[in-house]
Amino acid sequence: MLHNLKFINRQEELEFLEDAYKSDKSQLIVLYGRRRVGKTYLLQHFMKGKKHTYFFCTKGNETEQIKLLSGMIGETFNDTALSLSPFSEWRTLFMYLYEKAQKERFLLVIDEFPFLMSANPAVTSIFQKYWDEYLSKTKIMLVLCGSSITMMESEVLAYKSPLYGRRTGQWKVKPFLFGNTIDFFQKSSNIEEIIRIFSITGGVPFYLAELNLDKTALENIQEQIARKGKLLYEEGEILLKEELCEPSTYFSILEAISSGNTKQAHIANRIGMPSTGLPRYLSTLERLEYIEKIIPVTEFKRSKKTIYKIRDNFINFWFKFIYPNRSYIEEGNYGKFKEILDKYFEKHVSFAFEGVCMDFLRENLRKNLLPFSFTKLGTWYGYSRDEVTKVRKVDEIDIVGLEENTGDIIFMECKWEILSEKAAEKVLFELKEKSLNVDWKNDTRKEYFGIFARKIEGKKSLQKKGFLVWDSGDFK
Repeated sequence: MLHNLKFINRQEELEFLEDAYKSDKSQLIVLYGRRRVGKTYLLQHFMKGKKHTYFFCTKGNETEQIKLLSGMIGETFNDTALSLSPFSEWRTLFMYLYEKAQKERFLLVIDEFPFLMSANPAVTSIFQKYWDEYLSKTKIMLVLCGSSITMMESEVLAYKSPLYGRRTGQWKVKPFLFGNTIDFFQKSSNIEEIIRIFSITGGVPFYLAELNLDKTALENIQEQIARKGKLLYEEGEILLKEELCEPSTYFSILEAISSGNTKQAHIANRIGMPSTGLPRYLSTLERLEYIEKIIPVTEFKRSKKTIYKIRDNFINFWFKFIYPNRSYIEEGNYGKFKEILDKYFEKHVSFAFEGVCMDFLRENLRKNLLPFSFTKLGTWYGYSRDEVTKVRKVDEIDIVGLEENTGDIIFMECKWEILSEKAAEKVLFELKEKSLNVDWKNDTRKEYFGIFARKIEGKKSLQKKGFLVWDSGDFK
């Protein structure tokens, strides 16, 4: 089902790189993003047909890497002498590049630059010095690429970095959205199964490549992930350990959130940490885009109603199913693991489905395919009292969109279920009831109500009644 990881859906990134390359000035580009997201694959595609040297940094010492890099540059310029007797210091290497890149564009890509920074923390200062003295006066395009978001942001992009003010552009490569991910599959693929697989892999192409997409999501989990020795079995642990200096605390936080503890006080209580000590950890996880801070879409940013959810589908899946059940997997008790998976997996998919639905609305708004518009899109939750019991209850609406200028407000529910027309009408009736508690432009707003579901019977009938109705079949 997967097209052998052919190059798909990186048009914006390619245009950014090509525009920089076509410039007649020197270019220092920073390209970064999480492991496995496809940075190297993107660069390989971009480098085709261009005079270039691609160097992948290692964890070796600095001098050895200078020799390796200069030897490869010698090969690019057919300089046998340099290939056989490479430079051992940056100064002579940059002087050589200064001479070679005077009249023609030369592309130098240094991948996994953080390894070089680890070998010598002063390397950014060295690059800054010789960029100013030599390379900025040439036609070189230097691309510094890295997977450690922490190091790339703090040591390369930050104001304190010696390279601050030298770079001519930067791009954070992100996982694909669901709409892009579909392109990896054959048109005959089952859309519901693609959604299930997306709930595991997110939009990370490498993860898709590790699965057998002729099999179901559940089969893939049991055969390709929840098995000792499989690449994705330890991927969640590797991701965190590469980025974080106190991984055990972050592991506990992510496990707590994945198991339903979404308020700061509840997370702190679950992991046995004072609530006051938690914000710096949460902030780091937000920066890495592993979690996100959620507030009702009608509230201000500093709302006391803040909760936290795991943003990354793979991290969410790994901490829900792999991390807490490793004992079963390690001892080969796959029957117990399957029992847990069968019981909770579809609920996990339902959470990912909400994100898929939001992306669907954003994409259709961009294409002007919606009867309404919105400037804010999110979720809403609040409290009300049961009219009979007088007990306070929590009201939640999966998707609410607001348009400040027109007063449009969209209320949508997401149900990863097969709904009859009658069941869908019941959901919509309850949605209208809950919408009465949403305090936003109550006297002037124009309301739209709708539903997303795995499958909906009587969809056209509901649409004729004025409801917005989509199911998974509309996502193709």
